[in-house]
Amino acid sequence: MLSKTDNELLTRVGPGTPMGDLLRQYWHPFLYPWELEPDGPPLRIRLLGEDLVAFRDTAGQVGLVQNNCPHRGASLFFGRNEEGGLRCVYHGWKYDATGACVDMPNEPPESSAIAPSHFKHKIHISAYPCLERGGMVWTYMGPLNPPPPMPGLEFLDLNDNQRFYWKRVQTSNWVQAMEGDIDQSHNSFLHTWLNPGNDTTFRSRITQIRARDTHPVFEVVDTDYGVCVAARRNAEEDTWYIRITQFLLPNHTMTGPYGENPMRPWRCWVPIDDENTLVLGANFHPLRPLKENERGGGSRRAAGPGGYRVRGNVFYVEPEDRAPATSKPFGAWYPLDSLENDLRIDREVQKTLTFSGIPVFWAQDGGTQLSMGKIFDRTKEHLGTTDLGIIATRRSLIRAARALRERGITPPGVADPEMYKVRAAALEIKKGTPWFETSEELRKVIPGVNQAAV
Repeated sequence: MLSKTDNELLTRVGPGTPMGDLLRQYWHPFLYPWELEPDGPPLRIRLLGEDLVAFRDTAGQVGLVQNNCPHRGASLFFGRNEEGGLRCVYHGWKYDATGACVDMPNEPPESSAIAPSHFKHKIHISAYPCLERGGMVWTYMGPLNPPPPMPGLEFLDLNDNQRFYWKRVQTSNWVQAMEGDIDQSHNSFLHTWLNPGNDTTFRSRITQIRARDTHPVFEVVDTDYGVCVAARRNAEEDTWYIRITQFLLPNHTMTGPYGENPMRPWRCWVPIDDENTLVLGANFHPLRPLKENERGGGSRRAAGPGGYRVRGNVFYVEPEDRAPATSKPFGAWYPLDSLENDLRIDREVQKTLTFSGIPVFWAQDGGTQLSMGKIFDRTKEHLGTTDLGIIATRRSLIRAARALRERGITPPGVADPEMYKVRAAALEIKKGTPWFETSEELRKVIPGVNQAAV
């Protein structure tokens, strides 16, 4: 369990909070490039508890600025995106992508009664730099000028046809959502068939291993970039199956892949505010274009024809189970499944076919996290040995946030993008073999090599 103080530190992300300050040291993805058109409609955005507006100017540059015009406070969401800037509809004040006020048409050229001439040059709104990289728009909301380098995540440097993306909003705290990716013991329960023989995919052997050994042994190693988590199960009489999860500060996770020459997963858990999370994911192949049946995600039904679309040569998953879009922040990315419809659980299926009875894959994870409440009171937890990965991840975040707050220590990875060039892994080894040393090469990003997984 956590103390109340540590739970508050871990979950609160607004300006001036220790965790909020930590998260603002890093770049965060938040949009697909095609969601903004030059001189097109602005979007409401909320990140790290701040209300913002995103737009793409005439030249194609993305701007991310404060929601309220500093003149009288009207929302710039209603602004006119035209001729190189966003113009407030209340009095016409106009701002470029850097936040500079470039026009003030309701003021005379010499506003001497209010201020010296060139009044507009004294006005500057909060604006965060944005970069388009690897098929996503990223922003930096921290204090460094110039901003630090982007993280050196492997998939960002691949060709567009080697990856697909998906995203959704989860209405719970970001750490609560992210911890599901760190927890590998639930894979023997939450996502399973009642009869493991129903799994006829290439993962069927792993399904059988998880059914036979439902209580994996966890080991963790603190790393320069975060935490490396191993879940060990008995595979055969003389071998172990090890699935290795990577946590990379501040909010990236990678889980072990499956099969020969596998695709690889990445997920990022971006706090919208204390109680809501933007979840972004990618599946990618380091060596080749994705095959037709490899494009999909977000739900088990999204991989077929019509389950994805191409924008700018990048595959983006179109969830079939998505709520009607609204204009609220990320309002196009709320899933249909929620606590209000009980995640569409089917009790007959739960009795006869699957362990959970919840039909959509993400909702099996996310739904159980939603049922904890927006922010779970971790003082009431009773953690076991299979929670060692979660415990280590929390400690890593709290340690980095306190080091920044109390001693001004730059968090890991901020200034070293190469630190992110790691992979998750899965392997089968002889019992008694040290997993961390044995998996060293599997956990490296090696150009031209895609190590096999079990």
